[in-house]
Amino acid sequence: MSSLKYLVFGLLVLLAFSCSQYPKNEDIAEQLKEMSGDFNRDSLYQKVYSHNEFQPIWVKAQGVNKKGEALLSYLDEIHLEGLDKKDYLYDEIESLVSEIRETTDPEIHAVLDMMMSNSYWRLARDIDRGRVDPSKINIDWKIDPEAKKTDYYALLLDLDANKTSVQSSLDELKPENFRYDELKVLLKEALENNNGKNTKITFAGKIEPGDQHEAIPQIRKRMIQFQDLKDYNPEDSLLYDNDLEYGIRSFQARHGLNPDGVLGKDFIEAVNYQHDDYITKLKVNLERLRWLPNFVNGKDDKVIVNIPDFYLYYLSGEDTVFQSKVIVGKEYRQTPVFHSKMSYLVFSPTWTLPQTILWEDAIPAIQTDMNYLEKNRMQVLTADGEAVNPEDIEWKDVKEGEFPYMIQQEPGDHNSLGRVKFMFPNDYSIYIHDTPAEAYFEKDERTFSSGCIRIEKPVEFASLLLEDSDWGEEEITKAMKLEDEKNVNLNKNPEVWILYLTVWKDRKGVQVREDVYEGDRKLAEAMGLPVSNDFL
Repeated sequence: MSSLKYLVFGLLVLLAFSCSQYPKNEDIAEQLKEMSGDFNRDSLYQKVYSHNEFQPIWVKAQGVNKKGEALLSYLDEIHLEGLDKKDYLYDEIESLVSEIRETTDPEIHAVLDMMMSNSYWRLARDIDRGRVDPSKINIDWKIDPEAKKTDYYALLLDLDANKTSVQSSLDELKPENFRYDELKVLLKEALENNNGKNTKITFAGKIEPGDQHEAIPQIRKRMIQFQDLKDYNPEDSLLYDNDLEYGIRSFQARHGLNPDGVLGKDFIEAVNYQHDDYITKLKVNLERLRWLPNFVNGKDDKVIVNIPDFYLYYLSGEDTVFQSKVIVGKEYRQTPVFHSKMSYLVFSPTWTLPQTILWEDAIPAIQTDMNYLEKNRMQVLTADGEAVNPEDIEWKDVKEGEFPYMIQQEPGDHNSLGRVKFMFPNDYSIYIHDTPAEAYFEKDERTFSSGCIRIEKPVEFASLLLEDSDWGEEEITKAMKLEDEKNVNLNKNPEVWILYLTVWKDRKGVQVREDVYEGDRKLAEAMGLPVSNDFL
């Protein structure tokens, strides 16, 4: 019996001695207090640890606590948000977690706790506002990230006080936008179904339904990979048969091409992007949606122009009640991304040439051809609107900054704005307007304007905007043929969103668009994402 007592006593002494080797919370807290003093008082550490008496949030003796485990688990899944856990000190944290399992040093425990707080803070900010600041990269993005009042320091203190959890606190910061949720599903599927690198498809000329061509087997295989075509065994593998045509038309429609089944240059450009390119597109579009306010919810009417899609959509609540092809700015005169509200229409508008067009286009044309103004029914005006005889101007001596006049085009069928323009006040002189150059709407890629947005169906759009007034289609048609311009204020003022999104999902499937302004590429570079030479 006495031997058993000695054994129990010995085990208790050993246990007490072992426990004394573990750093206590007060030891880690003392280290946190000393280390926090090394940082600016506005830093994360002073704003958090000084308010919780420098108690560790994530760490316990020789390991991480449940909150720490939850943060590491969240980071393991963050790739499904289009983010990379390595940007949140994951590797460094894992290294220190392994180290504290073998050490009793409270300083290392304190360093790990601070590192995990920093990781959480960065993650909360990036989920809430986006990882990349759009103003820091060379894109024409004029929508500031939504003014959010989230206090990430307060979130950490709530977490420490067990008022919230890692998952719920971070999940609540995600965009409340069903487009975001849809892209997340697509990204998960894409990551799970990576078929590796595709062989490039090339051929000369055009291939039409019924043709035989050596590229057909490869094209058929690609359509099956894209899920535009179910797998089947063709009777003639080289024949462009009816089944393949169905898949091709589906692919063309999903990529913004004319779904005519004819294979040519546009098809080659669209079909050769790699699976990793598609994943990159999903990730950069998720990032854009983190930048944006929720533009899809709510009962208010909305006008949405998606630049790479070359379409305008009118939404009443969540229902699309009108759509029209549009033409947007050229690559060197890009239509910016911004938000405004539609306020009025101008029928039979005049057109006062913007400075860019005046100096890059009109003045050089006049210097070459003195009949340019007359041919285009333009006149020179003073700032007060008084007409000036163009023959009194020494055009060859005109210099930018020293030309006190403006050039204005008269209303009419010749007018570059067509017969109506749709106004939504903004700092970029951008509006939607009619156009006499209707042939451009037949193109798949419609980047032909100097920044403003040309609409294919101006009468129908005007009728929709004026449907709650006395203006019917007959009155609209008459107003579009006046000799002087006429302003009409709108009773309803729908929000106008000019966006740049290159991947989304609708009832027809996954829509993918070409990166016409290279916004995807620039954002991918800022996020450290891969882009191949065949990136769409």
